[in-house]
Amino acid sequence: TNSMESILQDIHQTNSQIEERISEIKSSISSMDKKMEAFTKGLDEAEHRLGNTEDSVHGLETTVQQLQETVVKLQEKTDDLENRSRRRNLRLVGLPEGEEGKDPSPFLESWLPSFLNLPDLSNNLEVERAHQAFLPRTSSTDRPRMLIFKLLRYRDKEVILRQARNLGTLTFKNFQMSADLFQKRKSFFGVKRLCKDLDIPFALLFPARLWIDFQGQRLFFTNPLDAENHMKMASLPQDSPPSPREQRPRPLSRADWSSVSRPT
Repeated sequence: TNSMESILQDIHQTNSQIEERISEIKSSISSMDKKMEAFTKGLDEAEHRLGNTEDSVHGLETTVQQLQETVVKLQEKTDDLENRSRRRNLRLVGLPEGEEGKDPSPFLESWLPSFLNLPDLSNNLEVERAHQAFLPRTSSTDRPRMLIFKLLRYRDKEVILRQARNLGTLTFKNFQMSADLFQKRKSFFGVKRLCKDLDIPFALLFPARLWIDFQGQRLFFTNPLDAENHMKMASLPQDSPPSPREQRPRPLSRADWSSVSRPT
């Protein structure tokens, strides 16, 4: 009987321990459930915020695209307005330096109709503004700066250009004034940049003659290609022939050398 009671006590004690362990496990599971619930809630919130962020990013991308399109349209309009504003601009090349005086607008309004033989524009030509090209003024009288001016009416510009073309090359006080001269001077842009890159002293003399101080020689060119070829040929190594894939500059012919002169 005593042994039976002892066994029952052991069983009861074991059951109590098992119940305590089960209770602890249930408590742990309940705690884990709460943590899992909180984690799930946080994950749902993160997914919700991520969805909102994606929607915001998509909206921003759409806005940026619209802004880019607007910027392109505004740029096109700005370019169009700028081009339209320049339609009445004219450039006068070859006017002696300082001839226009302190106020070039009145000078042009009175001088252009007389110089181009346009009596209909006399006392009717209106110049909105005029200024010299933004270049350093030199003491040399054979290198006048360009005069840029804007007319009030586009029709006047067309009349002046048409008359200038009809008259051809114009001369004022021994200064040649023509669009061809401007293009000739502009054609030396590349060779002037080459001189700057090679640190070669140069000057573009009026009307369109390039002077360079090259390897101790003072040379003059009226053709930019001749000047460029001369510098390239003289700069080639003497002991190493050019690569077959390189295009060797053509040598200056007798006709070419007629455009080159050395001061005595």
